[in-house]
Amino acid sequence: MPDFEVVAMALAPARHLAAFTDHYRAKHPARIRIYFDGEDTPDPVQVGLDPKDLIVCDAAFWATRGGRPQAVEDRQRVVYAEAYSTLASDWLLVVDIDEMILGDVDVSAVLGAVAAEREAVIFPSLEAVWRAGDDLTREYGATLARKPYHGPLSDQFADLIYPGRGRFFVRGLLAHHMGKHAVRRGLPDVMVCIHESKRGDRPLKAARARDPGTGRTAWLLHHDAIGLDAWRAKWDRRVAAGDTAEMGRRRRRQQAAYVQAREAGEEAALFADLYALKPWQQAILRRLGLLLNI
Repeated sequence: MPDFEVVAMALAPARHLAAFTDHYRAKHPARIRIYFDGEDTPDPVQVGLDPKDLIVCDAAFWATRGGRPQAVEDRQRVVYAEAYSTLASDWLLVVDIDEMILGDVDVSAVLGAVAAEREAVIFPSLEAVWRAGDDLTREYGATLARKPYHGPLSDQFADLIYPGRGRFFVRGLLAHHMGKHAVRRGLPDVMVCIHESKRGDRPLKAARARDPGTGRTAWLLHHDAIGLDAWRAKWDRRVAAGDTAEMGRRRRRQQAAYVQAREAGEEAALFADLYALKPWQQAILRRLGLLLNI
């Protein structure tokens, strides 16, 4: 079986780093590295990491790497390039702190089943959501996952399923629908990016991640909203930073709507509209094969 390492860049609180580490530790990677790009650096032991694997992206760190890029996406590229250049395992799995492999999938087996000519593996995204009426403040409390919609008239689809909020959705998801990826070690001229890796301007030859035990897709569950309070804190940070360099227009619309709702004290209602599915929404998505229990 091939071995793999996990890398993420984060500025999340320690409890979220610990949840991430616990999840991936159970997948038996050779190494987990977190590059911490926030304030209040956590204790590595508190988040389940060896001190050498919690890398603090402070002023000294960036000074030795040509300076701190302004856009978070550019900082991620620097971090991923470093993790790839020092990779000792067969594969590097690139994910965010709020993304976890769904179920009891054996990641090593998934990677071992990839054809030799494929240089990367895409783990497609699911988005964690609640049932309407659930406790939206319970972190990682979502019990459903919606799949991306790849059918025709995707804008109209979102408008129908999420009345008044459809303009925030892309392919039926609020966040990205491209998934995340793992890349093989030792490839020449590779730039490790956020959703895929490239050689020049062209994406690497990638396979879709499948569980060889079941033949089914190996999904990446994205907790775009870990819980109401964490979601509020995330958008407060984004608004304060004003970093929209690579934010899509739908995400910018979310930010504008969040600012308006926050000022009116209505952000909980906005959160429920976006992440808590009413029974009729659940019924339609299930009929279309776009909703799973988690």
